[in-house]
Amino acid sequence: MGLLDGRQIDYYNSDGQRKIPKQQWMKEKMQEDYWEKGTQSRKSKEQWFNVNVDILMKRMRHNESDLHVLQWRHGCEVEWEGDEVKFSQGISFFFIINCSLLM
Repeated sequence: MGLLDGRQIDYYNSDGQRKIPKQQWMKEKMQEDYWEKGTQSRKSKEQWFNVNVDILMKRMRHNESDLHVLQWRHGCEVEWEGDEVKFSQGISFFFIINCSLLM
């Protein structure tokens, strides 16, 4: 899901394989090619995640029948200087969770 200031703005899952707006202003303001390009980007990331979860499971000797979650979080912090936006900091980090260990 995409978040902006803690609010969900879009969504993608492997069942529907479409990037979907979750805010009315996103539906109204963003052109159709934005959603198509976003869908293609998310499909690419889905493939990347599947490959890397498999690699991590093998390296960590986890059972393939266990439920695993790989989460990627990235974003940026911005500061306004008058009418200009200044990017102050970027973030990118990953988590992998073996959900069977949580039960």
